[in-house]
Amino acid sequence: MRVADPVWDDLVSAALVGTGRRRAAEWPAEGALGELAARVDRTDEAVRLLDLAAIVMVHRRAGRRAPAGAPPQPCAEVDPRPSVPAPARVRLRILLEGDGMDFLPEWLALARTAGMRAPESELPALLTAARSRTDLRAIVAELAGPRGRWLAGLNPEWAWLTRIAAGDPDDPIDLWRHGRFGERLAAFAVLRAADPDAARELLARTWRAEPAEDRAVFVEALGTGATAGDEAFLEAALDDRAKVVRAAAARRLGALPGSAFVARMSARGRACLRPDGAGRVLVVPPGECDEAMVRDGIDRSSPTGREDHSWWLGEVVAATPLSVWREVFGASPEEITARALPRRFAEDVREGWARAAVLQRDVGWARALAGRGAPTRLLTVLPPAECADHVARHIAAHGLSEALQLLTNCPTPWPLPLGDAVLDAFATAADSGAYPWSFSGARDVAGRGLDPSLVTRVDTLAQGDGEWPKAFRTLAETLRYRAAMRAELLGT
Repeated sequence: MRVADPVWDDLVSAALVGTGRRRAAEWPAEGALGELAARVDRTDEAVRLLDLAAIVMVHRRAGRRAPAGAPPQPCAEVDPRPSVPAPARVRLRILLEGDGMDFLPEWLALARTAGMRAPESELPALLTAARSRTDLRAIVAELAGPRGRWLAGLNPEWAWLTRIAAGDPDDPIDLWRHGRFGERLAAFAVLRAADPDAARELLARTWRAEPAEDRAVFVEALGTGATAGDEAFLEAALDDRAKVVRAAAARRLGALPGSAFVARMSARGRACLRPDGAGRVLVVPPGECDEAMVRDGIDRSSPTGREDHSWWLGEVVAATPLSVWREVFGASPEEITARALPRRFAEDVREGWARAAVLQRDVGWARALAGRGAPTRLLTVLPPAECADHVARHIAAHGLSEALQLLTNCPTPWPLPLGDAVLDAFATAADSGAYPWSFSGARDVAGRGLDPSLVTRVDTLAQGDGEWPKAFRTLAETLRYRAAMRAELLGT
């Protein structure tokens, strides 16, 4: 079923000059393409041209002409996993066509839980969707399996999957030298896992030729398999001409225990915070931002609008290892954060501690700060159940008015206690006469986060007339949709 380019060119030419002036050429009757063309309605020339164009486009997208003498294309490897049931396949097609893309991540997670592979018929659309949704690429690559990798090798638009598959390339050195950026990054990860020092030396050889954005990404990639041998390379990167590279190098050095960078930041931190002997924290912000501080990634001028001294203080605290404060104060994170801070610098210190807890993934500090109203991003450090419990208690005490970001940080589906707290807060808001559209964001997040088993309770809230019952009915429909999706894949 080969489609010659002149056929397409003829159709394009007829469309450009108009079917009133030129008819599309007749095709020979032989072959499958000719048989399809023979069935096209010939009474309306314009309709005929569009029908023929649709046929040709399908053939053009279905494959490509093999070069003369090319060996046959090898078949994809067999995927032993069962394909999803027919209803789930139909559901996936609907999601991929744009009607419910918000639920695609959950569909993919359920399919993985069920140990199934993505249906072959939907692989092209699924691979195309993941092309623009980088957050879905890893799970799509897993569900696509060998058939997906085979398809990706035939279509450059799906090269992202080839790059992920390069996590175990046959020749990572060759990919590093000749591949696209994503392929080189994947190859670097393989080389780094096998021999961290050799991978770093390989990067050093091409360092000056790499674009600034790529240099920054490769510096971040040094976080995998980090060793003390990385320090000299990263110290040199602190002098890079690109700010994004210098910032990445500072982050990586901050994660190297015993590095000179950590020692410098620890010394600055000790000079800024210490106990005052009366149960409070004595705060002495840096008096200036000298050249050494600038080299270590601290800007001379505050980009936040706060005074420069406050900015320098927050940057130093954020880059100081949290273990330093245990030594300085001789206390636990809970005890340290409970100490009174000078009002002028309290926000800067707590923000610095919070940033350090997130960067260093310190659960103890995140737990202590989260209990004192620190930034919500700390919840990403806590275990999922603890995160949900913290948000449930916050909502029970304060309602939903400031809970949207908190809920967004909770892994889904939410545990039932959190779901009950959210529905309690919705019911309270409805009884208070609040406008339902003021909570539309929280309702949308709840539709994706609530356990579908809570639909019965939502139905109870949806009784009656008015805007709130209408909003609850919409929420109930969403939960039923997700319940049906779950039943199609898991049978529950």
